[in-house]
Amino acid sequence: MVSVPGVEKRPASYDSYKTTLDTKCLAVARQELHEDDHTREPALAQFREFIAKHPQIVRCRTDSLFLLRFLRRHKFNVLAACEMLERYLETLQTASDFFGKLDPQTLAPLIRDRVMVPLGQDQQGRLLVTIRFGEFDPKTTTAEQLSQLIATVMETHLDQERFQVNGIVLIVDFLAATMAHFGIWTLPKLKLVMSATDDILAFRVKEIHLVQLPKFAAMVADFCIAALSPKLQQRIRFHKTLDTLKDDIDPEVLPTIYGGKQSLEEANEKFHKLALSQRDRFLKQAEMYIDLSIPAPNAKNANAALQSSVADESVIGSFRKLNVD
Repeated sequence: MVSVPGVEKRPASYDSYKTTLDTKCLAVARQELHEDDHTREPALAQFREFIAKHPQIVRCRTDSLFLLRFLRRHKFNVLAACEMLERYLETLQTASDFFGKLDPQTLAPLIRDRVMVPLGQDQQGRLLVTIRFGEFDPKTTTAEQLSQLIATVMETHLDQERFQVNGIVLIVDFLAATMAHFGIWTLPKLKLVMSATDDILAFRVKEIHLVQLPKFAAMVADFCIAALSPKLQQRIRFHKTLDTLKDDIDPEVLPTIYGGKQSLEEANEKFHKLALSQRDRFLKQAEMYIDLSIPAPNAKNANAALQSSVADESVIGSFRKLNVD
């Protein structure tokens, strides 16, 4: 049975972190994310105090796995991780139809269409995910439902430490896409999803592969790419054919429809079962709440006095200079 973390912002006690990472992942965490036994516990303590003292946060997960996704996303820059959590909670509140109502039972028809399928771990330990943009029915599917599917795929794997550390690789396949598939998206909705991919869902996106993008969608693609950070823009690769995709992706996890060795159907079934096993966690997590009617600490949601009380500046200061990935 999958444990369900609580959402009390000030629980009676906090969980004690115990790593599930192997030696290789621990080395990556240390070298790339500045994470070790000396930085992890102080960072978690500072993060929890930030949540406990934040005037707007009413309910929020405070368990180690949840907080580490933000800390690892920002290479243990505690202040940046706290700010990202604020944006995450605000997005769940203001765009709940996109990201805040996750239920793999409700999404079962869309999951069965194999629109977005996690393929497993590649040779570098990254989560490989394919998005088959032309496989949903544009007459019956909404942008909100597709966003819920994206968030469900991400949330199903975000509590797995190896993927927090090693990141994710996205394959976006436009082979069967028509103008109708793009027509369900307005520019604000596209921008929201791009923002979530880049700076809300807390995954370390290592590569994005765009396969067989139709010429009529070039303008939309340019808009989406422009909404991403410059660093992530540099990680986008275009493939006119499947041949060049096979050169970049581990064939052991690449589906047979792309010339790989894995059954897309089996991978999708495995994902659906995993998502259903975590349904109680999704429903509990939906109870997290930030009260936006309460004045924010300041316009940037980063009150200096609050930060000072949350963290020892002698420790935090050493994090401020780190590059964010």
